[in-house]
Formats: sequence, structure tokens, C-alpha cells
Amino acid sequence: MTIATSISQGKPYDPSWGENPLLQVRKTVLSFLQGLFEQAPAGCFQWHESLEATEIVITDESPIALDVVGKRPAISLVRAPAAFGQTSLDEMRSNNFVTGQRRHTDLLSSTMSVNCCSRVSLESEYIAWIAAQHIWLLRRLMIKGTAIHDIGRGCQIGSPSPAGAIVAGDTEGEWICTSVSVPFFLQVAGEVSPLASSNQTMVKAIEARIGVRGSAQVGPTEVRGQATAAPILQPGQRVNTRPPTIRGKPIRQIAFEQRLTTPEE
Repeated sequence: MTIATSISQGKPYDPSWGENPLLQVRKTVLSFLQGLFEQAPAGCFQWHESLEATEIVITDESPIALDVVGKRPAISLVRAPAAFGQTSLDEMRSNNFVTGQRRHTDLLSSTMSVNCCSRVSLESEYIAWIAAQHIWLLRRLMIKGTAIHDIGRGCQIGSPSPAGAIVAGDTEGEWICTSVSVPFFLQVAGEVSPLASSNQTMVKAIEARIGVRGSAQVGPTEVRGQATAAPILQPGQRVNTRPPTIRGKPIRQIAFEQRLTTPEE
């Protein structure tokens, strides 16, 4: 009798475009670059999935590990800050006055930095030029079948400069990096349904959390939990207030001294 045992493997994190569109853009650009250099002839930065056979390392990891790259050139992706465009008032797309359902849409803009690193300055610049030119010419391949509104227009190629923190362990400053800034735009949308039970539960929980006084503690860790508000006065208790002063003297006394020293006309 044979007993088969199996251990359930967790699925890799692979959200949809609606759940995490920024991650999907990163994966799209990464797949584009890997497919581009995969078609290059041998000896011209040909990419392979195997780290032992590839002539160039293309990854989204940052910083680049020297023990993985070795002496080969590498490309890494880093996304710049993203911003909502505020393309309309309240970004309102539609509003149902009967159910209270609202639909919002906006244009999200950001930049994907393609860091082309090499030990040779001209090689780093040449790889950056190959990446920027093909992203510009074949950008429709990344737009087709995805939620990307636009990408690859107005790319900027930086000047070769020391890689710095992009390459981990480069203590001698041997690595040179040429960065390509690839702007992209995403049209994001969402809706709010006040009558939905799940939304009602979430909204009520947020309102309750906001309404609780002192529930969310802010400030440095050493001052959290300490009373920051003024003490509550008991009935009949008086507050000992100090009059405003200038250089230690009350303002009324200073005004009285000025009147005494004012010469009469």
C-alpha cells in the first residue's frame, strides 16, 4: 500500500490590475525588456532565464547584488513617486441619486526608472539607448491588452554616473549607471456603494475610529500614552493665568511707565 502525502504550496502574490496596477506596470516593463534582449544575438547582451547562461541580468530588484551579477551588465527597475492627476472636479464619473452609488476615475502618472549598470561607461550608455529607443518604438506592445493608458513618450536618458546605492557592495566605485526615465499613465477607477453591507460595515468602523478621542496615538514613541491635553477643571476651581509680559515686565506696567516718562508739550 502506497500512501501519498502532499504539502500545499502557497500561491505567489499575483494581484490583478484592479488590485495593484503599479506592480502590473513593473511586470509589463520587465517582461518587455527581457523579451527584447532575449532576441539579441549571442555576444550582444543576450538574455536568458538561467543566470549561468545570460549575458545581461534584467531584474526588478534594487539594489543589485554583486554576487548574482558578477562582471556582467545589469538592468534594474525602480518606480518613481506616482500622483493622481485631478483631471476633473471630484474625479466624478457618474452619480446615482437613487442608490447613492458614485463612480470616480482619474489619471495616475508616474515614471519607471530603467537603471542600466555596467563597469564600462560607454557600455552602460549604449544599453540605456537600446532600452529607450525600443520602448519608444514598441510602446504599443505594452499598451495593448493592459490597463496602461500611455507609456514611453518623452523618455529621458541620463548621463553615465557612479551607480552608488544601486549596486550593493560597490565599495570601490567601479560600476557606472545610466538611467532611463520612462513616463507612464494609468486610468484608475473605483466606485462607492453606500447601500452595500460590506461598505456600510467599513464606513461605520472608520467613523467610529475617527470619533473616538485619543484612539490613534501620534508622536514619538517615548511620549505616546502621556496626557497631551489640558487638564479638566473641577467645579469652583480657578485658573491662575499670567498676564502677558515683555522682557519680564507686564505690559500694563510698561505702558504706565511710558506715560510717566512722556514729556509734556
